[in-house]
Amino acid sequence: MGAIGVCSLLLKVLLSMVTYSGVITWEEIQSGHFDTRRSPVQLVAYLGYLSQLKLIRKSPETAVLENVFKLSDQRALECSAGHCALESRLVLNRFPYWLEDDVVHLLLFMSSRDWHEQSLHEESNRLLQKNLGELLSRYSLEWKIHVNPPHKRTVAGLAHAHIFLRSVNSKEMADQIGQILQSGQSGWELGSF
Repeated sequence: MGAIGVCSLLLKVLLSMVTYSGVITWEEIQSGHFDTRRSPVQLVAYLGYLSQLKLIRKSPETAVLENVFKLSDQRALECSAGHCALESRLVLNRFPYWLEDDVVHLLLFMSSRDWHEQSLHEESNRLLQKNLGELLSRYSLEWKIHVNPPHKRTVAGLAHAHIFLRSVNSKEMADQIGQILQSGQSGWELGSF
């Protein structure tokens, strides 16, 4: 990363820290009107990851298609236009928003460019029930599905929703969710987007 890239990254981090100084509360999430934000450490990691993708001339969409949907480089490039019909995937967010400790951040990725909120909500609920049905009842989970507005989408070419789960024992729940999602075909490789 060149000097300009480093300065740009530091400026974004500093502005983020000045503008937002705290975690997103469950009450903010429930309201449906919250401004997404990452902790300073998570923001540096996320912006660094996006910079690395830019350096290797890979779009965030292509990275998701390769790492989440498990496509080859060639197939991911073909599908990055949004014309492949792939099964939706539910994954833990590697770069979660700055959330209270009892909240877990998942992502639902669809292989289309159709950002129809109702479809994203329906598919999120379907996959939550399919993949995490037992945990939903065991932990009395609450959840909220959120779709970012267009100006907040860094993976704009693939429709996706943010799913926030909350439970009394979120650490144990998060570990179990990670195991379930990693063992299924919807797995999210550690260290990937």
